[in-house]
Amino acid sequence: MSDRSTIIDVPPRFRVVAGPWDAEVDERTIVLGPSHAFGDGRHESTRMCLQALASFAPRSGFRLFDVGSGTGILSIGAAKLGGEAIGVDIDASAIAVAEDNARRSAVVARVSFATTWPEGTFDIVVANILRDVLLELAPSIVARLAPLGTLILSGLVSTDVPEIVARYAPLLDGRRPEIFERGSWRTLVWRLAARSSP
Repeated sequence: MSDRSTIIDVPPRFRVVAGPWDAEVDERTIVLGPSHAFGDGRHESTRMCLQALASFAPRSGFRLFDVGSGTGILSIGAAKLGGEAIGVDIDASAIAVAEDNARRSAVVARVSFATTWPEGTFDIVVANILRDVLLELAPSIVARLAPLGTLILSGLVSTDVPEIVARYAPLLDGRRPEIFERGSWRTLVWRLAARSSP
């Protein structure tokens, strides 16, 4: 990253600041320090995940599990919406980056990061990672989703969608996802509390 901040507005709820930042942090600002970890708010898949969180997360008191948390941007976004989040990443250096970003964003009390998966289930599970990893981890990801939870999968292009739906739908009682798109990128959202799509 450069020595200048990049400010990215993600309607309807977030402002992501990537790079140096010394201004006051408010309830919608996510601050990301310089790093090589994935998720600086500029990629379409990250933006769609933030929009899905803002649109579908309960208004407060929810728990989010962030698979492949990278910079921690999605966990921090959940905390900004009034939730608590646990992020997991296989890269220990990304964990350190995410913890620093949580401090910069003034949500350190509501997020945690680790290299091992937590026990229990979550109101929202989000995974913005590669197709092959989503396919491999499908049973473990679904096992962390509460019975009336919301699952958000991203990092996908249009040709990935049929295979991901075929893998996850049987694990989710045959339910089909809502599909969101920005350019060539796709985000799949299963809202188990909502009526099943036909």
